[in-house]
Amino acid sequence: MRIFSGWGCFMVIIITFTIAGFEAGKENPAIWAVMAAIIVLMVLALFLIRKREQQSYLAKMEQMAADLETMAVAGFPSDDVVFVTEKDEEIVIRVSGVGLKEYRSKGSNYGGGYGGLSFRVTKGVRANVGGMKGSSTRKPEESTLIDVGQVTFTNKRIVFTGDNVVAEFELDKIVNMETSPNGIQLEVSVSNRPKTAVLEAANYPEPTPGMAADLALTWQKGGKKAAQDQARVLAERIRAMIAEERAGK
Repeated sequence: MRIFSGWGCFMVIIITFTIAGFEAGKENPAIWAVMAAIIVLMVLALFLIRKREQQSYLAKMEQMAADLETMAVAGFPSDDVVFVTEKDEEIVIRVSGVGLKEYRSKGSNYGGGYGGLSFRVTKGVRANVGGMKGSSTRKPEESTLIDVGQVTFTNKRIVFTGDNVVAEFELDKIVNMETSPNGIQLEVSVSNRPKTAVLEAANYPEPTPGMAADLALTWQKGGKKAAQDQARVLAERIRAMIAEERAGK
């Protein structure tokens, strides 16, 4: 996984700046040397900024790997947050700053026109008989942010708690679950909810929703020891990604 894929808009700025400098340099060639120096400084500054961002990101990923390794050895940490568990239910992990989204349509589009007849009554005057015809088409559903809050993953449920919304997803009723490649987005479809929900967060160094769901489902199916083993697997994958990034692959 590459952290930075390109310079995009910055390159457009450099190209525009270069063209402008070339035109100005036609009248004063000394400007070309100044422009070249400025461009070199701009590229160097961007490189240093990106390098610093990359180092910060990798440091957070290393902390995430370390936390998962601790879970693999010592078990899953507890906190002071009040959460009422059911019988035989255990809290696996909690993730903060999570956005809850649902797929919703943002209205409809109307298309049509006049569907009647028009005929001449007298000079300059026409009469219309009939009415309008047309159809309303519902816009495609889009992922819409509903609330932001905290998600508790247990061996039985995924519970979102926000300022305005509380949503519960029972693991036994999940019919489909998908994650983005890095686990930042988690799509959950359960049999007792009409719409697919999306949990999205990237609060590094906290594990992502996708990783947390992986641990919760593993615990549900194989028990606590299996979840600890999976935490170790996730830590190994993260460290492999870090090594790949540092090697510049």
